[in-house]
Amino acid sequence: MKKIITLGLGLILMSLLGCITTIDGYQPPKPKDASVRAKSYFDLGVAYMERKRYDLAEPKFQYSIEIKPTAKAYNALAVLYEEQHDNALAEDTYKRLLTEFPDFALGYMNYYVFLCKNDRVGQIRALSAKMQSKGRILAALGQIAAGNCAFEKGRKDQAIAYYNQALKYEPYSAGALLPLAQINYDKGRVEEAKRQVDLVNNQVGYSARSVYLAVLVNRKLGNRLEERKYLRVLQTRFAGTEEAEKLSGN
Repeated sequence: MKKIITLGLGLILMSLLGCITTIDGYQPPKPKDASVRAKSYFDLGVAYMERKRYDLAEPKFQYSIEIKPTAKAYNALAVLYEEQHDNALAEDTYKRLLTEFPDFALGYMNYYVFLCKNDRVGQIRALSAKMQSKGRILAALGQIAAGNCAFEKGRKDQAIAYYNQALKYEPYSAGALLPLAQINYDKGRVEEAKRQVDLVNNQVGYSARSVYLAVLVNRKLGNRLEERKYLRVLQTRFAGTEEAEKLSGN
């Protein structure tokens, strides 16, 4: 596995160098397009980050941004600073990301999680308001992020309110329906949980989480045929996932 990682890094480095050799000997490299060079540095940064070599990843993301700023590079750099527990730099980078790329949904979600982890209540409200002004999709994502934050802190009733608000913007949002189904299942409201899970599976499509919940609710309701159907889907299409492992002995 280490050799594969090393080979990947080597290939990216060669891409950055742009070295070519012909039968006549070495030829000077042709200047690469800025987008290509920026992506090469970004990919190299990601590779180092996956190895937890943040010291090497940081300058690669910075080079990528200097050459051609992208939302992905800013986002990766912000996440890197979070991993290093440098909250000041992480926050500055998220703010710059959303200033330069105001429609980048993943940036909003990651910044929201960052604010939630650090209990920045006032900033969370301001970010939610900004997301609501950006249209239905980002408005829904803002409410889902708020719901996830409340859920993780054990505030289930507050989470339910946020998820229901998200559904007003996006009625088939799996990000809201599935946590609601989980909460309803845990509270014994299994019929409602089944309705929400079925809505996701039928209107949005299968995911490991939606199929896993479908197994649980149908088992609880005694729907053996549906339980077996979804268990088979989980074990074939989503083999190796955390959800499949939880039901591996069933």
